[in-house]
Amino acid sequence: MHPKIGLLAIALISTLIMACAGTSAAGSSSSKPASSTQDITVKALDTLKFDPSTITVKSGTPVKLTVANSGALEHDWVVDDLDGKKISIDAKPKTSPSSEFTPAKAGTYDFYCSIPGHREAGMVGKLVVQ
Repeated sequence: MHPKIGLLAIALISTLIMACAGTSAAGSSSSKPASSTQDITVKALDTLKFDPSTITVKSGTPVKLTVANSGALEHDWVVDDLDGKKISIDAKPKTSPSSEFTPAKAGTYDFYCSIPGHREAGMVGKLVVQ
């Protein structure tokens, strides 16, 4: 008889723990603002490519862009004119720097790596703002 009571107590405690965790998780997701930051990661590859080479974001919504450079070469990510501003993120080897910006105007913008020879070798892409 005692083992059954012990198992019942464990089952009740487990249920209470799961119920509390579920309520906490639901509460935090519902309080998230509708215009949350768009987290984008672009890999800067030593094969002189960006992955992905096309990025799509929403206008009026903040973007946190991370340039992941796991290679041995230095790279950067540059857009010359996004809403009248130049956006540039320098990515030394083995780093993943980020920058935040909020695109205001829809359109398609070119991005590239400005390290000499990289752009010419094809390290380019498109930023699509919808």
